[in-house]
Amino acid sequence: MTLQEMSYGDFGSLLVREGAAARLPLSGSIEITFKCNLRCVHCYIPDYSGRGEMSTDEIKRILSEVADEGCVWMLLTGGEVLCRSDFSEIYLHAKRQGFLLTVFSNGTLFDESIADLLAEYPPFGIEFTLYGLSDETYLETTGFPGRFTRVRRAIDLMLERKLPLSLKAVAMEPLAGEIEKMAAFSESLGLRFRYDGIVHGRLDGSMEPTSVRSTPERVVEYDATDPRRLDDWLKYYRQFVKPTRPTSLLMSCGAGVNSFHVNPQGVLLSCEALPLNGYDLRRGSFREGWYGIVGDIRKRLAGTTNVCASCELRGMCDRCPATAVLETGSPDGWIPYYCEITHRRAALFEESLGNHGTATRYRAHADKVRAGWTPEGAVLPGSASSRTSASPCGAGGCAASGCTKSGASTNPTSQLLQIERPLALAGDPRGK
Repeated sequence: MTLQEMSYGDFGSLLVREGAAARLPLSGSIEITFKCNLRCVHCYIPDYSGRGEMSTDEIKRILSEVADEGCVWMLLTGGEVLCRSDFSEIYLHAKRQGFLLTVFSNGTLFDESIADLLAEYPPFGIEFTLYGLSDETYLETTGFPGRFTRVRRAIDLMLERKLPLSLKAVAMEPLAGEIEKMAAFSESLGLRFRYDGIVHGRLDGSMEPTSVRSTPERVVEYDATDPRRLDDWLKYYRQFVKPTRPTSLLMSCGAGVNSFHVNPQGVLLSCEALPLNGYDLRRGSFREGWYGIVGDIRKRLAGTTNVCASCELRGMCDRCPATAVLETGSPDGWIPYYCEITHRRAALFEESLGNHGTATRYRAHADKVRAGWTPEGAVLPGSASSRTSASPCGAGGCAASGCTKSGASTNPTSQLLQIERPLALAGDPRGK
């Protein structure tokens, strides 16, 4: 089969399969800013000021270096990308590098000039996040009036130009009852819609956003009542979760294998929420970081307190080293919320497959977690307020290799959670 005859899905699978052994950085995301014109109740960003963020030239240099290393898929995200006045320049530079380019936005700042730019130089995809279907709901979820009216106009601008738009949402408690309506709204426009029920803590360790989480039962109910979503989950479950075996490694996802993330301060990471083994791209090249310290995260072993490494369901659990850091301060931590959701989901899937005994076992475990059970020796949530440090790089050291800061700092990034590298290594249907 020639490339011309190959479907996009087969093409992507081939690239990932062939690129995995060589650890090529095939897929990347860059948060070009933390600035945003909304204040969403579930947001993980602790500082919207934009202080200390990369310049236009720094972002363009990184994009060029990434392209030189073979990156195919690139995501521009934020914050809100249009809060940068140089978005058009950054976007066009990224297009010139030949990426299959996707843009994430809240849609409230799109106007005809941006729509015309995207129509002339079309992206691979555009995704707007919905926070309701009315200005009233948007006021509750984003803190600003009139925002849905703006998004609705932006959707029309995209549709008029036949741009590859899709819609998504976070299935949080303030949107209970509206997810199904948003799905129907998207379908009426001929647009793809997806949603995710996961809300995690802020990058500074605050658990305030988790107050709007949907209950585990509601999250699984979304799966059960959406036939397409349930079918996708079952395919994933049979292919990737059922064969799961215990591991001694910390990482079980694909972060740092063929994918990477760059934050607004220019730190290269294996994942946007995992401040481990970061590399400062303002002080070195993408190649140095990717094939050096960032790759080392794949060698890191799970700690003795990691009760999830041996779990047969870890392949479908939203608890990962990143979410564990945010909620427990340790990449090996255990999070009861995710554990309960995962076992309730697995019970649903096993029931669908006719394995009633296994379903009963998983449901009993979920009930036990809800009742307050915790695994012996596990690192638990609850110490978020003590996880930041007066040190400019947090307790234990900086995420960015080569940092020489000392003493107090006014840089807002100093307040983000930072975890030291292990001494031994010194010198993913969810729509995510």
